[in-house]
Amino acid sequence: MKYNGTIYRPPIEANTLLLPVTEGCSHNPSCRFCSMYHNVKFRILSQEEIENWLNEILFDAGEYSKKFRRIYFVGADPFAISAKRLEAIITLVKKYLPNIEIFTMYAAVRNIKAKTDENLKRLKNLGVNDLYVGVECGLDDVLKFLNKGNSVSDIREQCGRLNDLQIRHMDMLMLGTAGKGRGEECAIASADLVNEIKPDTILINTMTAFPETKLAEDIQAGKFTPAGEKEILIEEKIFLENLNLPQTYFWAAHAMDSVRIAGYIGDSKEKMLRILQDNIDTIDEEKFAKTFRRDHI
Repeated sequence: MKYNGTIYRPPIEANTLLLPVTEGCSHNPSCRFCSMYHNVKFRILSQEEIENWLNEILFDAGEYSKKFRRIYFVGADPFAISAKRLEAIITLVKKYLPNIEIFTMYAAVRNIKAKTDENLKRLKNLGVNDLYVGVECGLDDVLKFLNKGNSVSDIREQCGRLNDLQIRHMDMLMLGTAGKGRGEECAIASADLVNEIKPDTILINTMTAFPETKLAEDIQAGKFTPAGEKEILIEEKIFLENLNLPQTYFWAAHAMDSVRIAGYIGDSKEKMLRILQDNIDTIDEEKFAKTFRRDHI
């Protein structure tokens, strides 16, 4: 079978079984920084299409399929699917892959908000966990500029609901979202928010002006000035310094991150801070601009 569009998944799900359930993004093409789904109309795959994908997985994996314990629902917006429909998809998956224990996917704040506590409880009981939430940053004006479609209070409320129902969430944040001169402000606000919502994992990416995005147009028109790399690293260091979540895993090893670090905050915080400080002290921004590219994933 052929999937319409590029298959994206969080880097830390590299060894997880992938199952397409949606194409495109229901918010497309609104986010100012994103070009991942611009040419793909959002749609939910039919039950028949999903079943065909499951048959293909079984054919390719054979007996090895019995070892699968975790499955990642592919698409920018699987949590946009209604709770009832998600339940039907999960039931179908368990028919073919009865050993699956965890169903993970991207979950936009607005789509968590659209589900009742009872919806979320039922999904949790079926194995939905480790939802990837695009937090991005802790400043309302920046979220509005990025056109995320939610506020900081929305993030706080919806992640709080997940916590109350013991649904783990993996929160994605982007460095450089506030632009030149606001890195420290953004770092402190984001740390305050993340300390409150208590994710299981923090995933760090660096905002990039990909071609054909509104962000790239804004930079070209002089409406947005990106932070330099040193300021971005300082922002990351201040953010990490202000985190008080010893059991949370901090992952900042994306292809868009110039300095790649990872570890549990309680065990590795000081080591990661030293690495960041070493790079802050030694970075040559002119050479960096010539040798490090962020124009493609």
